[in-house]
Amino acid sequence: MKTLRGAGVIGPLAWTAATARVLSWNRTACERERLQEAQLAALRGNCGIAEKTEFGRAHRLGEVTTHEEFRERVPLRTYADFEPYLERMRRGERNVLWPGLIQYFAQSSGSSSTLAQHKFLPISGQQIRWQQRAAFDVVSRYVTQVGNARFLGGFSLGLFPPSTLKADGEVQGTNNPGLMQRHVPWPVRRSVLPKAELRDIANYDEKLQKMAVAYLDYDVRAVSGTTCWFSVFFDKVLAAAAVRGRRVRNIAELWPNLAVLFGGGINAEPYGRLIGRRVGRPVVLMDNYNATEGGIFAATDRIGRAGMLMLPDRGVFFEFVPAAEHAKPNARRLALWEVEEGNDYSIAVTTSSGLFGYYIGDLVRFHGVFPHRMEFVGRTSGVLSLTQELTSFVEIERAMDAAVRACSCSVVEFSAAAEVGVGGTAKGRYQLFVEFEQAPSDPHRFASVFDESLCAQNRVYREHRTQDVAILAPALFAVLPGGSKRFMEEIGRSSAQQKFPRVVDEVRRNVLAKYASPVTPRQGLS
Repeated sequence: MKTLRGAGVIGPLAWTAATARVLSWNRTACERERLQEAQLAALRGNCGIAEKTEFGRAHRLGEVTTHEEFRERVPLRTYADFEPYLERMRRGERNVLWPGLIQYFAQSSGSSSTLAQHKFLPISGQQIRWQQRAAFDVVSRYVTQVGNARFLGGFSLGLFPPSTLKADGEVQGTNNPGLMQRHVPWPVRRSVLPKAELRDIANYDEKLQKMAVAYLDYDVRAVSGTTCWFSVFFDKVLAAAAVRGRRVRNIAELWPNLAVLFGGGINAEPYGRLIGRRVGRPVVLMDNYNATEGGIFAATDRIGRAGMLMLPDRGVFFEFVPAAEHAKPNARRLALWEVEEGNDYSIAVTTSSGLFGYYIGDLVRFHGVFPHRMEFVGRTSGVLSLTQELTSFVEIERAMDAAVRACSCSVVEFSAAAEVGVGGTAKGRYQLFVEFEQAPSDPHRFASVFDESLCAQNRVYREHRTQDVAILAPALFAVLPGGSKRFMEEIGRSSAQQKFPRVVDEVRRNVLAKYASPVTPRQGLS
């Protein structure tokens, strides 16, 4: 097995640095005055840097010292509102939203099926440096919680999109995870995989395949990436081992020192069983909440428990709008130190790349304040609604998890759609598209448990399902093996950043239906 030479000193140094960072982070998160100071420092810093730009002069950013002054000068905006500025910057225009030239623009798709597929967001040198620090924060939490810095003595393998750069004049198009792979800090550069020759392969499936072969015999101790890709990559690794004649049952037999998966980008819970089966033994999953607009916003601070701890001092100023007021002209804009536990909020951010009061389209809920522990609960545009029940995709994921547990089965991917006018009536129902890895013996029970879970979570859904008053029982569709992948390819969302949509509109439902067949109550699945 290929090991990392000279790695013996990394653990003690990392432990010291991680402990210091976590202590500092905890003090800031737990004390109102420190938290407010850290957040206002981010706001003033970003406004001060941008004060002489076109946007800064128009909004008098140089005069901002408080959140109240910022609210008075800068309205909340969506991507569509910022797009005219951003398009000028992509053509190389300087001093528009941020001083000088923004060299990198990262394509981001969001996770809702109704969002534009192509958003191009600026990434400045300042944001890159903040993101490097936030990545270390995630590692620090793991090191201090588990008491394990030993994993840093091996290789860390990243399942990220290709790090290719597409030049357009002076500006280069990329993706944020891939770009950060090009800016790995020098102290850990030797331990990070893949190396450049594989890192920059444009075809992601080809890249994963070649990584599986190339690093089969490396001492891999950590894997990071979007959570839904872990099981896909592990299958490729096991297949590569089989080609070499190695009879192994799981990843743990190949990489015995694998200790942690640094995931993110999607709710990890639906993939837990798939990942666990392939690894073959317990492995820690450290989740984080991240976005191209600013980097990592929160990270797991209590392994095995819901919620993540906000990162208040990494260059991003957060504002929170009560979910019911999202996009309204006079919506309340609360600072991080003003939010309340248990409420849902839409997030707006002010970043070190020139986005000021920018709606990112996410909904979060706080499990506690001081420290502020949040949970991602959905997209502002990613809901199903037949009768104003507004079922979020997080509720759909929880219902799916309940059905999987009740029926002792496992799924590869799944999505839901709304069908109106069932059987010529005014009633509607949800359509549930599932690609099973291990099918349930009783599909009817699977659909029933899914339905019951939605009723328990969503009051309006429950009321309108009672006696089929307005919403009928869900219809289950079995997606053919490999159908999820073919669906993603057909809709042009097959890159590593693209997540399988939990909610699909009518157009995409019709595409997905081509790879699925309806399951009747008495029908079994094989």
